[in-house]
Amino acid sequence: MEVKAIAQAAAKHHVALEINNSSFLHSRKGSEDNCRAVAAAVRDAGGWVALGSDSHTAFTLGDFTECRKILDAVSFPEDRILNVSPQRLLAFLESRGMAPVPEFAEL
Repeated sequence: MEVKAIAQAAAKHHVALEINNSSFLHSRKGSEDNCRAVAAAVRDAGGWVALGSDSHTAFTLGDFTECRKILDAVSFPEDRILNVSPQRLLAFLESRGMAPVPEFAEL
């Protein structure tokens, strides 16, 4: 996988890449190095990341502990993480052409 090229293309086209917490726990064990490389490449390209939990139970929904460790390890800028607030995610979606959702204006 050409991580640097993918990160640069994603940043150029304003596409966020996902770092998934399950990659570190059960489903993709051993992918920590890949996730670290992706996070660093996205950082260097000035791109965005979204965090996912791939949760199939309520107990792990929204748990991004392992993702945050990777982002901290590569000094990923907090302001380039999409799903830390509803406003940031909605602003990103609007910047990609999504119409504003009036019902979400007060989030």
